[in-house]
Amino acid sequence: MFPNILTKVIELFNSQPDITKMGFLSSFFVTSPESFTDAEYCDLDEVYEGEEVAPTVTDLSTGAVVLFDEKFVNKQIPFPVYALRKPAQIAKLMDRQPGENAQVTTRVNWLARLARILVNGMGRMTRMLRRSMELQAAQVLQTGDITLTDEKGKETFRLGLARKASHFPTVTIPWSDLNTGSIPGSGGTPLDDLDALADVIRNDGLVDVTTVIMGDQAWKDFIRNDWVRENLKKDVLNMGALNPQIVNLGGKRQGYIDYGAYRYLFYTYNARYNPFGDKETKYKFIDPNKVILLPDVSDLDFRRVFGGIPTVRTNTTFDQIFGTDKTQIGGEYDIRPRVFWSEDEETFIGEIKSRPLMLPVSINRFGCLTVA
Repeated sequence: MFPNILTKVIELFNSQPDITKMGFLSSFFVTSPESFTDAEYCDLDEVYEGEEVAPTVTDLSTGAVVLFDEKFVNKQIPFPVYALRKPAQIAKLMDRQPGENAQVTTRVNWLARLARILVNGMGRMTRMLRRSMELQAAQVLQTGDITLTDEKGKETFRLGLARKASHFPTVTIPWSDLNTGSIPGSGGTPLDDLDALADVIRNDGLVDVTTVIMGDQAWKDFIRNDWVRENLKKDVLNMGALNPQIVNLGGKRQGYIDYGAYRYLFYTYNARYNPFGDKETKYKFIDPNKVILLPDVSDLDFRRVFGGIPTVRTNTTFDQIFGTDKTQIGGEYDIRPRVFWSEDEETFIGEIKSRPLMLPVSINRFGCLTVA
């Protein structure tokens, strides 16, 4: 049904979702076969367990100590909805597309041109969706909540995860005002603030903090401290790194410090985004004065889950390119692409819907400092 030229178009669509140097924060949220559902809500059971030791009994004849059922709280969380579309008018097929010559010397394959327009639109929408998922992850890690808005900036989705305020403190003395020559333990260095929050996370989440992700101004204020500069090691994982390294989707590894009971591995992340409809204003995913504290990834239960999208297909013209149902990209993203025909407007419309949710199940195992 499709000419051979469409093979390149299909390959173009399959490669579109890749965005380099962006996605570091959402990479902490993992998928599993259970991540992709047709549900309207996500059920979350939070179990509360401390660090109790086992008691003894008088002797073997007195019986055993009875353990009572652990307490848990159930939360039913709705999935947010993203829906984008891009029209491709038949009349617009006469217009030159990016990368084409202005003078057409051979007969045009109109179907291939239409497919290319739709693929470019789908690729753009998929990239926008990925940035939105990164923004969800950034909000979770810095505030413990998610707040989403529509195309006019009006709030349409808010998820409060009942996180503890003690995990999101503001430092007593701004890092920019700290004595650059002070020594940890004096109460006047960035390390003291990191240790205080790391201890809170250890007590509540039962894990040790290992990963520290800093906003750019926080990092600059951090390395102003003389003790920090002298003790910051660059040979991370014995790699002999003299300079920061791009480690994963834009994150830069800056070094590590062993202090007290913790080894802190430091990262910075400089990726940015535009609000919808505004191509001039840039915001950083990490607030310049925020510092995120996390344990090892193996100790986190951060999930990337996707809700259901009803599907009734009436047009199969572009199924060969965009699939017949929801499409999983690399096992990490779940989108519902479709193309349909508007008779009144003589227009094919490419559309993408998705319902991703960045869900921090281990809500007590991370935190964020505000340092200014």
